Amino acid sequence: MLKKILIWNSITQLLVLLLAMIFYKRADLLAYINVSFIIGTALILIAMAGYVIKGRFFDIIFYSFQHTFSNVTEKDRRPLSRLVPQNYQLPLITGMVTILLMLLALSLY
Repeated sequence: MLKKILIWNSITQLLVLLLAMIFYKRADLLAYINVSFIIGTALILIAMAGYVIKGRFFDIIFYSFQHTFSNVTEKDRRPLSRLVPQNYQLPLITGMVTILLMLLALSLY
């Protein structure tokens, strides 16, 4: 698990630097802060959406749409929480690390 977290964080930081170079045409502290805020926030929102779906919040709505608009039999129906991948911890941890690094860079700025 620690190896996956380190790989995700390394890729995310490389992506932050690459996007800072693409959008800002420079790799300074302000560009890093702006891009890392956007990427970190997006990762945290993705993880939170996965957590809500895993919590079976949308299962009733999904079931009613399957019942109304589909020809799927009762035994073939599966709730949305079982169809969506259950691993939301990696994006959450990576997003939090990215936001923490952004806050550290912001304190240096």
